[in-house]
Amino acid sequence: MAGKRYLITGGLGFIGSALANNLDGSVTVLSRSDSHKDRLRHPSIKLLIKSLDQLDKEDVKDIDVIYHCASTVHNFNVLADPYIDIETNLKGTIRILELCKDLPKKPKIIYTSTFFVYGNEYDRAKKPINEESKTNPLGLYSSTKLCAESIIKLYSRIYGIPYIICRLTNVYGAEESFDNPKKGGLNFLAMRALKGEDIGLYNGGNFYRDYIYVDDVVDALMFLEDKANNDLFLVGYGEPVKFKDLVNYLLDNTGRKSKVSDVIPPPIYQAVGVNNFVADVSKINSLGWRARINYTEGIKKILDFYKFVI
Repeated sequence: MAGKRYLITGGLGFIGSALANNLDGSVTVLSRSDSHKDRLRHPSIKLLIKSLDQLDKEDVKDIDVIYHCASTVHNFNVLADPYIDIETNLKGTIRILELCKDLPKKPKIIYTSTFFVYGNEYDRAKKPINEESKTNPLGLYSSTKLCAESIIKLYSRIYGIPYIICRLTNVYGAEESFDNPKKGGLNFLAMRALKGEDIGLYNGGNFYRDYIYVDDVVDALMFLEDKANNDLFLVGYGEPVKFKDLVNYLLDNTGRKSKVSDVIPPPIYQAVGVNNFVADVSKINSLGWRARINYTEGIKKILDFYKFVI
């Protein structure tokens, strides 16, 4: 990876900025604004303030790898502006591919997709989900992410653009936003637990998830950059955990000051939300990669970091 030239779309986001701080090469991050620019730790990282539709060929010329992390982040835009998912996830992806298709040296596209593309397939199939499992997205966010995957594959077949698609499970970490219950739910609850505020759990937290710490995600993406080509991977920790167990661990480590109650999910969540998800990550494991940070270590990292915030 040393000596390569990288472009990271959504480079000031949670995952994008973590990538930028760990890549060994010439790194440019693309962002619509300089909000969260404090996430970047190295002065050598170039910040390009543009939207995806403002990208031009000069921005992608001579780039070796594009980490395409720019994306909407939840399934609820359908309530306010359903076109946001289409503009960002579809038109933004096509813009990148159109700029790359005629380049003499085509950059590899590494696309961060999501486990949400499977919908509630685990509940239907009653077995861990892998790359070959049936997809059944339940919302516009997940539908457009799956469509973007197909578009990337199409451009690869026609124009020879190399790619890797990574469907990430629930990603969490210390620098994730803690003030938005629509995304980063574990971080949102971690802050409430630290403040001793009441916590409401959908269905009592009686559902399974695969939580992977952001450091492991970055490690997996960088690993796959050189290990795979034109392929799809499900990237997760690989062990399911019941959400209420995560919350209990939060409470144990914050003095159990918060009152916890069961909450019935609102109708929109019942329509677009995923119930249980259990990941089979044997494909990436077979290449020699495994996640290292379990949820107890990850939650401790979050709580230690947030103590300096409140």
